[in-house]
Amino acid sequence: MKSFIILIFLLVFTSFHSQSGTLTNKKLISYYEAINSAEDKIVTNELDSADLYYQKAFNIFEKPHANDLYNHMKVLLNKKECENAFKQYQSLSCMNYKFEENFLSSYFPNSEKYKKLKCNLKFDDNYRKELDSLFSIDQYYRKLSGGDYPKYQKEIIKYDSIASTKLLSLIQKQGFPNEYDLGLSSADLVFSQNFYYIILHQIATNIYHPQIVNFSDEILKALNKGKITPENAAFLLDLNNGTSSYVTKHFDIIQFLKNEGDPKRPNDNLTKMLEKADCCYVHEWFFPEKRGEKGNALVKDIDKRRKGVGMSTLDQSLRKKVFLLTNKEYKMGHSNLVGMNFQKDEEAENLKKHFIKIK
Repeated sequence: MKSFIILIFLLVFTSFHSQSGTLTNKKLISYYEAINSAEDKIVTNELDSADLYYQKAFNIFEKPHANDLYNHMKVLLNKKECENAFKQYQSLSCMNYKFEENFLSSYFPNSEKYKKLKCNLKFDDNYRKELDSLFSIDQYYRKLSGGDYPKYQKEIIKYDSIASTKLLSLIQKQGFPNEYDLGLSSADLVFSQNFYYIILHQIATNIYHPQIVNFSDEILKALNKGKITPENAAFLLDLNNGTSSYVTKHFDIIQFLKNEGDPKRPNDNLTKMLEKADCCYVHEWFFPEKRGEKGNALVKDIDKRRKGVGMSTLDQSLRKKVFLLTNKEYKMGHSNLVGMNFQKDEEAENLKKHFIKIK
C-alpha cells in the first residue's frame, strides 16, 4: 500500500472542516440554480427543458461562464438547432476558445448562411502575459522532475513563493480575471485558466513545502462577482484550506494506473498509463441506498455547504460524473476521475476489493 500515490493534479483530502464563505450575490444564486437544473436535464436527456433553463440563466446573468455557453451549444446541436448553436460557437470563438480541428465544418457545414455576431470583447493581453509568465515559472521544475518532486524541492519552493506572491499581488491590484478579461487562449479545454495551477499548488497539506499564500479570500470575492464557477471555487478552496468541505474521497470515481517506468518519475509515462487505466471504481457510499446513517449525515453536511456556494447537490453531481463517463461531449463540473498509481498489480488488486466497479 505504501507504494501507491495519488497523482498530484488530482489530490483529494480527507480532513473535514467547514468553509465560512458563501455565495451571497442573489443574481448569481438564481443563475446557478438555473444552470444546475439545465445540467440535470442534460443527464436525463430532456434537452428541451435543458435549453429553457440555459435561456433562463443567460437572461439572469449577462456574462455566463464559457462552459455553460459550450454545454448550451451542445444541447442545441443535439436538438438539430444549428443556427442557434452557432451563436454560442461564435461567443466562444470570440473568447479564443481552442476548438478541435474541423469543428466548424463538422458541426456547422452551413455556417455561411447564419447571422454573424460582432465580437465586442477586449482582453487585457498584458495581464494575460504576466499570468502566463507566472504559470511558466510554476511549471518549469515540475515538468523537469517528471513527478520526482523531492529532487527539485528547493527550486519548487523558491519559485512557488515567487509565483504565488506575485499572483496574489496582481489579483489584489487588478482583480480576479476570467474569460471576459483574458479570453481562453491561456485556458485548458475544460475552461480552467492556467493561473489556477499556481493557486492549486498552494495546498495547505503540501508534503513538499509549507503553504506560502492562501487565496481563499480572493476566491470568495471572485465567486460573488461571477468570475469563477462554483465547482472551481470549491475545488481551490478545499485545496487552499486542506479541507473536504464540498466533496470527500468517498464519492470519487477511481481509475487504477500501473507505472511501468521509473517509480520516482510517474509523470513521464502518464499518457500511456491513462490509456491502460482500469476504470471505474467507487466506494459503496456512492450509492444513496448503501450509505446508512453515517453516510447520509455526511452527505447532508456536505450539501449544506455546496448550496452555500451555488453548487448542485452531491447526488446530482454524482449522476453527472457517471453520465460524463460515456458522454464526453459535455463539459460539466471538475475532474471526473481520480487516478491511483501502483507499481505492483497485487497491491492494486487488494485495494480494488474495497470498491465497486461501475464500468
